[in-house]
Amino acid sequence: MARRILAVAALGLVVTLGSAACGTDRSASDARSVACRTSQLDWKMTRLLGKHPDGGAATLSAENNGPKSCAFDGYPDIDVHIGKGPAADGKPKRGAAPVHVELHPGHTVEFPLFYEATAAPGDGCEVSAAYDPSITVVPPHTKDGSSVRMTDAKGRHVRAQVCDFDIEVGAPQLR
Repeated sequence: MARRILAVAALGLVVTLGSAACGTDRSASDARSVACRTSQLDWKMTRLLGKHPDGGAATLSAENNGPKSCAFDGYPDIDVHIGKGPAADGKPKRGAAPVHVELHPGHTVEFPLFYEATAAPGDGCEVSAAYDPSITVVPPHTKDGSSVRMTDAKGRHVRAQVCDFDIEVGAPQLR
């Protein structure tokens, strides 16, 4: 009788494990990463000088400094503002495709930014560099953001200037 109980228990275990294995056809790498959070990202905004092939005025980059991979499911929110006064906000570039980017620890994602950085003669800029505007960036699917300083290519602080109300955010590139 004891052998029969042991055999039935062993057979039950084999059936349970077998059915569990058959139900999982995804590997661990197929699992979606959690959304990137402000605490695991190191943001930088670099002003670009001169004419660039993509026409961007600046590049916004985020490095994953956390211990785990995370995902960008969408575009970051960008706000360039002078106190409670004038502001320019980021939005995806017209015709931009949806974004899903897996960002592994130590890797960087870059977004080109398109906006007018210089005013036409006789016009003023909505967000003038004369007031050293503040820049806030918020990752997709979060509410907490980070303050970011604009720099030149050598990492020196430069004042942001946006001569329009909108900053268009282009398609991301992994680096």
